[in-house]
Amino acid sequence: MKKADIIIIGAGAAGIFAAINAAEANPGKKVLVVEKSSKLLAKVKVSGGGRCNVTNTCKEPSELIKNYPRGNKKLKKAFAEFGTTDTVNWFSERGVELHAEADGRMFPITNNSQTIIDCLLKACDKYKVEIITRANIETIEKQGSSFQLTANANQLFECEKLLISTGGSNKIEGYSWLEKLGHSINPP
Repeated sequence: MKKADIIIIGAGAAGIFAAINAAEANPGKKVLVVEKSSKLLAKVKVSGGGRCNVTNTCKEPSELIKNYPRGNKKLKKAFAEFGTTDTVNWFSERGVELHAEADGRMFPITNNSQTIIDCLLKACDKYKVEIITRANIETIEKQGSSFQLTANANQLFECEKLLISTGGSNKIEGYSWLEKLGHSINPP
């Protein structure tokens, strides 16, 4: 059984970013990312036509959410907590400068999504975030104060904190683990 203090399911941009920030905020804690595919940050690679549309110049959350017709109320709080300026600063502190286009979209000055991927993976290395690929989580069970996860029928994981960052699923079955943990699911 592989044990970690914090496990993040999903190695997309949100999962990797969450893992970096969890590791940075919790020195000495083991952070593990589990991804079902063999690819990390796959959507980052193709975002913005391979240039990676990182953020937007719009700094006001109430204006920014107008671009998100679904879920905009929930996003307003998230954007207020960590906004576009925070995003620009986060990447700048790690040596990645961004530039804005006329429509407000912001890209790395290299105009290459690999710049963002390299930055995120370098931060994972810095904070000793472990990433396991080809681990399709099949079950999650709460056992006392910890979570036990099973992947690929025989890979076992255990953690105290669990973050699920698997992106969207257009099938209700894609959320069955959450339902089994007591969450209610609204059909996609």
